Amino acid sequence: MTLRGLLLLGLLAAGPAASAQEDDFLVTSGRLSGEDFYRLVACRALPGGPCTVDPVRWSPEKALDLKVGITVPAPDYPPETIRRMSQAVDHAISEINSAGAALHLRRALEGERPDITFHLASIREGDAIEGTGVWGVDGQVIGAALVTVWWDIGQDLTEAVIVMAEDLPAADIRPVVLEELTQAMGLMTDIRNPTYDDVSVFSEDSNRVLRLGSQDKEALRRHYPPAEP
Repeated sequence: MTLRGLLLLGLLAAGPAASAQEDDFLVTSGRLSGEDFYRLVACRALPGGPCTVDPVRWSPEKALDLKVGITVPAPDYPPETIRRMSQAVDHAISEINSAGAALHLRRALEGERPDITFHLASIREGDAIEGTGVWGVDGQVIGAALVTVWWDIGQDLTEAVIVMAEDLPAADIRPVVLEELTQAMGLMTDIRNPTYDDVSVFSEDSNRVLRLGSQDKEALRRHYPPAEP
């Protein structure tokens, strides 16, 4: 995607946080092994190199019941975009749930606090985010979208916020939402490599991938290993 960014580590009220912004990617060439692909997206490691960030993930208990919500859109948010965003969230939930990982996402019920929240704010690509009320998110410059995650001292994720630009082209909504929700699983680094432009949601330079690729699913299973049969 085009919105990758350097992992920005900060101390927010809820604990450490990281946001994916415009240069959060690593450059590689050719098809990577499953191990190299996973370590790149999970701990920002070049093939054969060391991790440069500590992996973060939802706790095993939380991962099996992750609640996803969408805030009330801004009054002037395009209605057709709202509809497409909502459909895209349902599609992304289905894709992640079918990856074979120890993950189960669902829409938050009325009255439930979401673990992962999509904000549909009245901002356009290149604008500074405002109006979410989330300290550490408001003020950041958005590309197509921005995902921010928080974790506790044990490296367990505690919250994720995804902000979507209102001028996102209709054709990009489903792939962008899929990538942002996948990154909210703790896989925060993208890959710049033409090999992956049409086969991975982690591609830095493509918004064309509508389904999780085989290595995307493998990365989710490595991050959230399914129970032994």
